[in-house]
Amino acid sequence: MVGISEIVTVLPEKSIGLAEVAEREQLPELDREILARLGIETVGEAEGRPATELAAEAARRLVAGAPAPPAAFLLVGGRHPELLTASEATRAQREAGINSGLAMGVSELGCVSVSAALLVGRGLLAADPALSEVVLAHGNRPPGPRRYRRPVTVNGDGAMAMRLTRDGALRILDLTLETNGDYWDLFKVEYLDRPFAEWQETCSDPRRYSFSLAVESKKRFARMNEEILGRQGLGMEDVDHFVTQNLSLGAFDFYEQSFDVSLARACRANLRAHGHVGSTDIGLNLRAGMASGEFRVGDLVLVMNNSPVAAWSSMLIEVTGPLG
Repeated sequence: MVGISEIVTVLPEKSIGLAEVAEREQLPELDREILARLGIETVGEAEGRPATELAAEAARRLVAGAPAPPAAFLLVGGRHPELLTASEATRAQREAGINSGLAMGVSELGCVSVSAALLVGRGLLAADPALSEVVLAHGNRPPGPRRYRRPVTVNGDGAMAMRLTRDGALRILDLTLETNGDYWDLFKVEYLDRPFAEWQETCSDPRRYSFSLAVESKKRFARMNEEILGRQGLGMEDVDHFVTQNLSLGAFDFYEQSFDVSLARACRANLRAHGHVGSTDIGLNLRAGMASGEFRVGDLVLVMNNSPVAAWSSMLIEVTGPLG
């Protein structure tokens, strides 16, 4: 059995309101109306710091003061690398001061990349009895100068790091992940023939995202949740808290109406204050739920995480103690 024993988050001191989002005044009226309904008030601005640097800072804070560096470090990939060919994972390893052991990246699945990293971390701990912990980290920056991902959310800057151990306070009872390559390029940034200032994330088919993918997501989560809860002899009524990534109030309503649940208060608070911080959202929400006392020892937390690439993950957590 493996659990999350510690979560560190890095959020920029500078926050900007939606009125300050650079492209807002250039958007058509329909998009300005969408922005107003997202439920996001501010997002973090890291003022040019790259995602890998933010991830390294989170990992450095997490390992500071530890008697020995972790023997395995996983970098959850951001939206785009700073350099091609170079290794973002080993860069973050060096900048975090983790100067020994294994480092590698886990990416390609958008927000669900953190779930893939948790699967890899669990596998490493299961495969090597001598391995005592795995550290993973993620940093988020928008894939270009624009923060608005039409018609979904607004990207904020930030980072998180997690420590996985066999006695972690957020014990992972079950975790499953599925993908569907039919949506591999639903959202994309074309960049090879244009300068960074012209990079823009686009949705090739907004209707397909809003309807086809939404219907498939509802069906996937219904089955995946039933499977992982069933393996524990549980049902949805036994779950104390539900957590997801922070996209919009509309996305929250979709989850709540589809599964007749209420999402954790931590999700709404973090959406309002930070917007969408990619794979960092899950760590941010779990940490906030623990820090506020919303999640208590003995509680069960179901984490539903999805990405328009498309990928879906369900994870069942039991709270067994305080985070380190």
